[in-house]
Amino acid sequence: MDSVDEPAEFRPTPFQVGLGTALAILIFAYPFFFDWLVTVVGVRHASLALLAYGVFFAFARRLMGIPVRMLSLPHVGALVIVAVTVSTGDVRCLLLVPALIYLMLCKLFWDSLSAPVTIIERVARFIVPFAPDFIRPYCRKSTIAWSVFFAANAAVIAWLALSGRTDAWRSYTGWQMFAVIGVICAVDFLIRKWWFRYYFHNNWFDRLWSRYFPAEATELGRQSSEYIRRKRQELGMPPP
Repeated sequence: MDSVDEPAEFRPTPFQVGLGTALAILIFAYPFFFDWLVTVVGVRHASLALLAYGVFFAFARRLMGIPVRMLSLPHVGALVIVAVTVSTGDVRCLLLVPALIYLMLCKLFWDSLSAPVTIIERVARFIVPFAPDFIRPYCRKSTIAWSVFFAANAAVIAWLALSGRTDAWRSYTGWQMFAVIGVICAVDFLIRKWWFRYYFHNNWFDRLWSRYFPAEATELGRQSSEYIRRKRQELGMPPP
């Protein structure tokens, strides 16, 4: 019988969840509120508001015990954007903010590869606390893929911003980007379902998927099936 690893549970603090939520709001809301921000507040004052937002993030990270390096990419990039915007009033500098954010995400994901638990695995364990340890290699590959995506995304946004293609920038950083990320997440879900062949809930999708991709057909599928059987037994649930 295949050996089954026990999960290493991960639980973020409420402060970490709040900080991540604040960053997500900035990522998703910025393209839609950009015109309003520039029109109502002004280009120079908008850059100072973004600088205050960055200071808040740095302070919050310090409160969580995370080292904050002043010469890091996010801080230097933010200071350069603010300095150039205040001195020139060029709105194109503010268009670079999403590119900087995606570079931050790229660095965050890439740096987690040097830790025992990658950021994708942390997210997986937040969603499914009893996920097994044998998901780790897949999570590492997924973390690399997302890092590459974020870097490429930052490059495209920077090109649109510096070339002055404001309308294309609005479209790309807005609904187009959400659609792309949604498609990537959907494809990743199907790949994970095919790779691990885990059928924990035995719902209509699990029954349909297992008809074409049975768990017993692969070694990893059999390992997933055994882990699910044990975990359902521990939770007092009927066999799948």
